[in-house]
Amino acid sequence: MSTVQMLETLAQDVRYALRTLRRSPGFSVVAVFALAVGIGGNTAIFSMLDAARTRALPYPDPAQLVQLWGNVQRARVERRGASYPDFLDWRARSHSFEDMAAFAGQQLTLAGLDEPERINTEFVSAPYFSLLGVQPAFGRTFAADEDDVAKPAPVVVVSDGLWRRRFGGDPQLVGRTLTLCCAARSYTVVGVMPPGFKGLSDAAELWVPFAMYAPPDVMADRGTRGFAALARLKPGVTREAAQRELDGISRQLEAEYPATNEKRAVELSPLDVELVGPLRPALQTLMAAVAFVLLIACANVANLLLARSEARRQEVAVRIALGASRGRLLRQLITEGCVLTGIGAAAGLLIARAAVDALIAQSPVTFPSFVTPHLDSRLAAFTVAVSFACGILVGLAPALQARAIDLTGSLKESARGSDGPRAQRVRSSLVVAELSLAVVLLIGAGLMIRSVRNLAALSPGFDPSSILTLHLSIPRAAAPPASPGAPAAPPPPVVYGRALLERIRAVPGVAAAALGSDMPLDGNAAAAFYTAEGQPLVNAQNMPRGYVHRVSPEFFGTLRIPMLAGRTFADADAAQGSPAVIVSERVVKRFWPAQDPVGKRIKFGQAASNGPWLTIVGVVGEVKYRGLPDNPTADPDIYLPFTDRNQQVALSVRGSVPTSSLVVPVRTAIRGADPSIPVYGVAPMDVLIAGQTAPSRFTMWLTGVFAAAALMLAVVGIYGVMAYLVTQRTREIGIRLALGADTADILRLVVGNGARLVGGGVAIGVAASFALQRLVSSLLFGVTAADSASAIAVGLLAAVALLACYVPALRATRVNPLRALRYE
Repeated sequence: MSTVQMLETLAQDVRYALRTLRRSPGFSVVAVFALAVGIGGNTAIFSMLDAARTRALPYPDPAQLVQLWGNVQRARVERRGASYPDFLDWRARSHSFEDMAAFAGQQLTLAGLDEPERINTEFVSAPYFSLLGVQPAFGRTFAADEDDVAKPAPVVVVSDGLWRRRFGGDPQLVGRTLTLCCAARSYTVVGVMPPGFKGLSDAAELWVPFAMYAPPDVMADRGTRGFAALARLKPGVTREAAQRELDGISRQLEAEYPATNEKRAVELSPLDVELVGPLRPALQTLMAAVAFVLLIACANVANLLLARSEARRQEVAVRIALGASRGRLLRQLITEGCVLTGIGAAAGLLIARAAVDALIAQSPVTFPSFVTPHLDSRLAAFTVAVSFACGILVGLAPALQARAIDLTGSLKESARGSDGPRAQRVRSSLVVAELSLAVVLLIGAGLMIRSVRNLAALSPGFDPSSILTLHLSIPRAAAPPASPGAPAAPPPPVVYGRALLERIRAVPGVAAAALGSDMPLDGNAAAAFYTAEGQPLVNAQNMPRGYVHRVSPEFFGTLRIPMLAGRTFADADAAQGSPAVIVSERVVKRFWPAQDPVGKRIKFGQAASNGPWLTIVGVVGEVKYRGLPDNPTADPDIYLPFTDRNQQVALSVRGSVPTSSLVVPVRTAIRGADPSIPVYGVAPMDVLIAGQTAPSRFTMWLTGVFAAAALMLAVVGIYGVMAYLVTQRTREIGIRLALGADTADILRLVVGNGARLVGGGVAIGVAASFALQRLVSSLLFGVTAADSASAIAVGLLAAVALLACYVPALRATRVNPLRALRYE
């Protein structure tokens, strides 16, 4: 057959399929709706997954970009960041990379304008911008000599957003000076970045040379770690080869500097995994869920097409008798399936376009600004491929049935008004498959709902209700003149912590307030190694480490952190050099179980270090400072007295009124203390906790939507099969009634058939749920597939499915025996 003839035949098949669909509008609407829901959902979720995987990074050759982390082997391998000397050695000794740049985020205060503002800032090495392939809109980026630790240059690059927002898009900004940080240092603007560029943090508005990240003595300390490095692989170099080279450099550094580099290595990670990797597990789970919905829709439509093929059995038999080949009929029926799914795909694209916008708007998860899901030619090609596959899938069952038609037998079965056993088995198998997939989705949705409820009920170790958190950057006043021969005194703060707390407590509605160097869940805690008096010898793998917080005496009472032993800090403990320290319960359990810990001593660093010994005055409960459902590591918390040397301050306020009504008066009180104090990071503690559960809530919400769609489609499927079964068995039911069967017998007959299908689907679905639970275990908390939520979900599906069986069964009991005996 020539190409022209094939195209003409295909066109005839398409026209015939369209006429067939027009003759059955009810069937067509139901089938197109089911397919549109399945295909539209798949396209919407795939567009998000595609944006987060294939098109995630807006940089040239993104597959060559990697991020380097220093890590340490403890109970497990932990990321601890890099030190500047280690970074310089990685850069000098490696040959796998085109270049390498250190980077770290901080917030600096932009002063000297109408109102001080905290600005997200990245400290970056000079090659940072060229590695990302980004050029400034005007001006320039940093020169290599400006990033010299020995003589760093006070220069700054500004984002397009900040340039427009704070400087009105002034084209003369390059060359002007900005006052940054609490030290009131002047920085010269050398460039403005293009619109949309926010750095690797996706939030930066300023960039400063990395040489100014910390004082020179800190930068020179090989043991002070905490930042990452960006690198670009040379062409032809694989990540595995680069990792092997870095492993060798790590072994060299460990041999050369055992005191600081014992058990330390370098981890190489693809940049796209670092920036958008956390989004992918949830999106992949959702993609699997919506694929189940599509399979259920396909099974539904295939069942509908099987029912139609039974009604068309005489037509097919006549066409075969007139000489049509079975291959020709197979092509015709598959074409009908593809036309049907093509119409469903067109409707699905409209659903997907609306769904993508709604998902982004309603999602509690913040997508990076460069992840922009949208429908384009690639997504259209995906939709066409899905619809074509679905067309083959839904057309295959009736097509295979047509191939197996026996002319004489089909005419006899048609005369009897009943199906062949083959058709009944196929339809029953499809219903069982629908139900089993729906059970998996319903159990998954139930587990996600219970996980989110468990997370919401989890105690973070303090009472977050009615707590408002704020962050302040307290500037320094002019230093007092030094006495002759005396060292210069440090500049004092513009307001002291005690005076600031008195102002806050005077605000109506404030029940308590406290100061700290950081707050739970704000991500600002810093870790330090420590030694407990009398502990055995340790190494890099088991040396105790704790997270250090400076807090005012009211801190534990304000957050209602339980005091397990001893006391809180006294005002006198705030004096510089006070030996008082409060520890969390894990310190006591490790070193002094079943002993009174009050009076025991610890010190930072090793026992032989010059640091002072600190005396434990109190023990408090563990707090989930660094994340929910638990801290990433089991390290304890160590609390020191708050002193006015802290420039970056976290303020917690407990209100007797709603926290939203405290924001303005508390800000006013702070500005009344000194208008140069910037206030930022204002949020109720409940909001911070909700942010920790946002990914789970997002997945729960969408899984619930897909599970509801699956339940609806599965119920429609079993109802359709049972209703069709009743129609096909009308003669049989009439004979049974004529021979004396009562209503209960007919109900048992029909509902019993449906119950067997429901039981089979539920059993397979529950077994599959246990097998699939491991794939989504990272998204669950405190639940298993045997959880009560699973039993409720299965019971709901079984009840609704049996109800769908009962309705046609009830109709069967009303069959008139005389009419039934004449039924064809």
